[in-house]
Amino acid sequence: MKTKDKVISMILILSALFWLIYLVKSVLTPFIFSLIIAYFLDPLVDRLCSKCKLSRAAATSLILGLFLITLVGLCALLMPIIYEQFLSLVEALPGYFQTVVNDFYPKIAGTLNKAGFQLDDNFSHLIANEQMTTKFVDLSQNIFNNALSSSAFLINILSLIFITPILVFYLLKDWDILVNKIGNYLPRSVSSPVRKIAVDIDKTLSGYVRGQFNVCLILVIIYSSLLSFTGLNFGFLIGFLTGLFSFIPYVGMLSGVTAAIAVALFQWGFDTSHISAVSLVFIFGQIVESNFLTPKLIGAKIGLHPVWLIFGLFIFGALFGFIGVLVAVPLTAICGVIIKHFALEYKKKFT
Repeated sequence: MKTKDKVISMILILSALFWLIYLVKSVLTPFIFSLIIAYFLDPLVDRLCSKCKLSRAAATSLILGLFLITLVGLCALLMPIIYEQFLSLVEALPGYFQTVVNDFYPKIAGTLNKAGFQLDDNFSHLIANEQMTTKFVDLSQNIFNNALSSSAFLINILSLIFITPILVFYLLKDWDILVNKIGNYLPRSVSSPVRKIAVDIDKTLSGYVRGQFNVCLILVIIYSSLLSFTGLNFGFLIGFLTGLFSFIPYVGMLSGVTAAIAVALFQWGFDTSHISAVSLVFIFGQIVESNFLTPKLIGAKIGLHPVWLIFGLFIFGALFGFIGVLVAVPLTAICGVIIKHFALEYKKKFT
């Protein structure tokens, strides 16, 4: 088969694979999380098997058991705090709305009116607009009806709790067997390049995934503790979520800053000292992450240009929704490795 035909065949196969994944994306959540967890824990199982001479099943049971105990312990420690702050946030939302109606909106509307815009400075008149109210009600009803009619969300939640541990166990126990079987099914003509691509992908992802986990853990501690220390309402919740979602480039950080500044404005108004303190927490976190954590724990392992990374976030987010955003960075890295490989092969062949 000619190189051109091989490339076309590979593109068709990958296109069909992506289309199949897109069709069943609503039930992929437990499988994606199981693969990520198994990939993360596999080196620990391998090390335990080699050093302690345990069987693969015993090592898998031990590592998975420790992982689940640690996860449940962290949830038992953190969930009451997060749940309490979340309830407080829900209770505070009506008050925040009243603050927007009575204080913020009239000032903003007055400033814009002075600049030449024409806005009603009475927010109640604005929301009483019949067309706007109708659109909002229709949108709310559509969202509510879709949530009720879709059973995929409930299935995903239940499967994450009950099915994921079982999937992780079998994936970990048979990880090496699965990898070898996939390798044996490869045709000899493409076995060598595919194995090389797989090795490059593993090198790229292994360091990134484990390094990013440590970065997120440290950032959770930094943001949640420092925001709580500033006295910000729901500071622990905002800091926890900001650190947790910091593996999503730009999205986690920007969401955390926006939420923290908004809550600070509601809590203290335009108090420069308090808002500066909240801002300094995020500046400190960014300095620590960009100058110490990322270079030391991740380094240049993923090797993605920011433009390519943002492109990947949009593409996989559009294809697979929220789950696509969560796994956009590793999937973009995989695509980058494959494209680089084909580019090098093309250069060798035609130059």
